Parts: sequence; C-alpha cells; structure tokens
Amino acid sequence: MKSKLYLKIKGKNIIRFIKRLHSNKIDLLDIKYLDKNEVLIKIYKADYNKIVEIKTSYEVNTAGYDGILKIRKIININKFFIIFIFIAIAIIVFLSNLIFEVDIVTNDNKMKEKILNELNNNGIKPYQFKKSYQKIQEIKSNILVKYKHEIDWIEIECVGTKYIIRYEPRIENKTSDVSNFRNIVAKKNAVIYSLDISSGQILKNKKSYVKAGDVIVSGYIYLNDSIKNTVSSKGNVFGEVWYEVTIKYPFKYKEESKTGNKKKVYVLKILNNNFELFNFKHYKNKKVTSKTILKNNILPISFETQYQEEMKIIDKNYNIEQALEEAVSLGRKKIKENLNESEFILNHRILSQTNDEYGITVKIFYSVIEDITQYQEITEYNNLEANDETIN
Repeated sequence: MKSKLYLKIKGKNIIRFIKRLHSNKIDLLDIKYLDKNEVLIKIYKADYNKIVEIKTSYEVNTAGYDGILKIRKIININKFFIIFIFIAIAIIVFLSNLIFEVDIVTNDNKMKEKILNELNNNGIKPYQFKKSYQKIQEIKSNILVKYKHEIDWIEIECVGTKYIIRYEPRIENKTSDVSNFRNIVAKKNAVIYSLDISSGQILKNKKSYVKAGDVIVSGYIYLNDSIKNTVSSKGNVFGEVWYEVTIKYPFKYKEESKTGNKKKVYVLKILNNNFELFNFKHYKNKKVTSKTILKNNILPISFETQYQEEMKIIDKNYNIEQALEEAVSLGRKKIKENLNESEFILNHRILSQTNDEYGITVKIFYSVIEDITQYQEITEYNNLEANDETIN
C-alpha cells in the first residue's frame, strides 16, 4: 500500500500551479479548494520531492498523512501506550495461566488429604501453571483407578485462577438377605427370551408369551400340587417386546453439537484481524463468548478473553435410500437411549414409507430384548404369619 500525503498549498494563481503539477505527471488523488489562493491536495508521498522542486514562490505545507504513514504517525504518538498494552497483556496472560488456589469440596478430611496429595504429585497446586484438558483427564482417571473403592466419580474444574475439585464417594452395595417372600412377574407384555434364575420355581419357559403381571417364577415351591416351601425368588427374565416408531428425516440434514472440548483463549485484535495468543491447536468450528479486557479508543486495537467451545457440524444431502438408512439408525438410537447394557435391539421391519420434496417419513417396527423382571411380594404368606401371631 503506497503512502499518501495531504499538502496545503498557498499562492497566487493556484489553478495554474495545479495544471503544472498535472503536466509533470504528478497524480493528484484529491483536490479541495479552500479559497482562490489556497488548495488542499492529496498525493503519493513519492511525488512530494517533485512538488518541492517546482513550487517556486508557492508555500507548501504538510497537512496530514494517509495509509502506512498515518499508521506510523499514530503508533509513534502512542508508542508508550502500545508498549504498556503489550506488557499488560504479557502479565495478564502469565498470571491467568497460574493457579493460586485449589479447593476440594468435601467434609471428609481423610479423603480430602488423599486427593490433595494426588493433585500435588501431578502438579495441581498453587503457583503452578494450568494443566491441559488431556492432562486433567489423565489425572482424573489415575485417581479413580487408585481409589476405585472410595470414589465413584471426580471432576476437576478450572474457574479463573482456581481449581475446584468435586467428587462422589462410592457407596458399596452390601447384599442383604431378603426376608420377604416374593414372586417374579412380567413387567410388560412380552415373549420370554431367556431366564437366569437362582431361586424360586419357574412357571413360564422360553418362548412363552406373558402379559404384564403374569407370574413367571413363583416363590412357592410345589411338590405334587402341594406347597412344600416358600422362598424369595431371585434372578432375571429377559423378554422380547415391541415398539412402533415414526421417524421423519430430511434430505438436507444439518446438525450442530458440542464435542465437550472447551478452553479460554487470549486474543489480540488489530483492525479486523484476531491473533490468538499461545493457542497452538485451533478449533475448526467453535462457539465463542468474548469479554474485552483492554481497548484503545484511538487505535483499532483491543485485548479480550474468548471462551471457546468446540462444535461438531454435520451438513449433508441425502437421496431416498440414504435418508431411509439414516431414519432407521435414528430410530435405533432413540430406543437405545432407554436401554441398559444388557438390553438390545433384536431386529426391525419397515411398516410404511412416504416421501415428499423435503424428506422421508418412515414407520418402523422394532423388536427389543429387555429385562422384564419385576418382583411381587407374596402377601398371602405375610397375612398367614399375622394370623398365626394373633392366634398365639
């Protein structure tokens, strides 16, 4: 970009002087007549010496700058302020990346001391630099492995210059003898897929159809149609249940979701350019919340904090076959959200399909294997005991 000057020229017959400048091939970028003997012109700086040589009796004074010269002039005038900004930025970045406090939220002093020792050994302590996201995850994983019988989960959150540690103590489930006698009944209508029974008398076998409330495993132990004993039924029954799901899926699909990765970045803004300080791994897609720390009202310079969240963006166009496949997959995903680790989708069948210019609507039948175990207390036995006590 060429540097430009504003010149104020005074003298008689100023129009003739302007024509002379034209004849000497001097580019006049702008001309403003102040009066009949004074004019303000804009030229390239490289032409200034030519004008000085031919000015003769005319008075030529510099009235301003443009382009790089203007920027240099402003920087020169504000150089001490600019130096101060950069020093302040360096100090802020340095201090903001230090940890001044570590707070463990708990009333258990023994556990607090154990966690504090682990954090200290991994460099999470006052007056140390903040750890990366990957390092924090590694530290959390190591603590959970070491104290797997004492801690269920742990979270290390960085708030400003402070680490806040929260954890959930693990409560060991102690098995207790079940004193109440009970049956295992069907939680919902299903065809029995499998049984894993450790106690009780099985009344329904695999491939048997049961309705909600039907007794599958009895707490009564029969022999020759007579009750010989009463126990508490234990075990699990899995059954095949059915769902009908309607899915609408567009031919043009766009989804924006958070990956869970986030960070705080310091940004120096000059004109319309952003310079991220000490950020060596940029997010391709991100959601940004900004907070201005320093701003110059003269120079187009500011310093701000950005809280960045990494985003995952899916933007695709589908044909009918692809949209149908995605619709079936989405239906499976919705059903799986309500299943546990031991439950699964057995198969599916498409019942109907309609298309329009926007997308596809599919009605899908899913066969799902679920835990249909439900316990039912044997109240007759309790009533019998109560009656016996009354008699006694």
